[in-house]
Amino acid sequence: MEQYMHAMNELGHRLLRLLALGLGLPPDHFDRFFDRPMIFLRPLHYAPKVSAPSDGVFGAGAHSDYGMLTLLKTDEVPGLQIHTDATGWMDVPPKPECFIINLGDMLERWTNGMYKSTLHRVVNTTGKERYSLACFFEPNFDTLVECLPQCCSPERPPRFPPTTSGQHLLDKYASTHAGYANLKQ
Repeated sequence: MEQYMHAMNELGHRLLRLLALGLGLPPDHFDRFFDRPMIFLRPLHYAPKVSAPSDGVFGAGAHSDYGMLTLLKTDEVPGLQIHTDATGWMDVPPKPECFIINLGDMLERWTNGMYKSTLHRVVNTTGKERYSLACFFEPNFDTLVECLPQCCSPERPPRFPPTTSGQHLLDKYASTHAGYANLKQ
């Protein structure tokens, strides 16, 4: 597990360089915000029950991830779907030799919506068990998360107030999970 987490840290940093370049920033722009990254690994097991979306039965209901990046490793069993405005729900075919990268709410906040958080769900159509490893790659807890200058303008003002990475995550947990409401940095 330590080797896997080290590899996820390395992959996360490589992806940050690509994100920075895509935003017109120097490739090392995000490095200072990830010198003590929060990395969480969540092994997931989905029951073999066939989903019935019209009845509200899912392997996992529609949601976006709270943080910066999710590095997802899946087995060969299909089920992951993403939603886009253009196509609606579409399947993400499993490729066990590849990672699926989801952009999270914190990245959408930092980029003022230029990079959209990935709305996704799991729909079991096979009746087989499904396994995946979700690795959440987040900035240092005290990192200031505010709209990047190149992502806003007078015509496109910041959509979100500044916060910290840690407070953003605590606020997200509080809005969806009982027991987090009174936690503050």
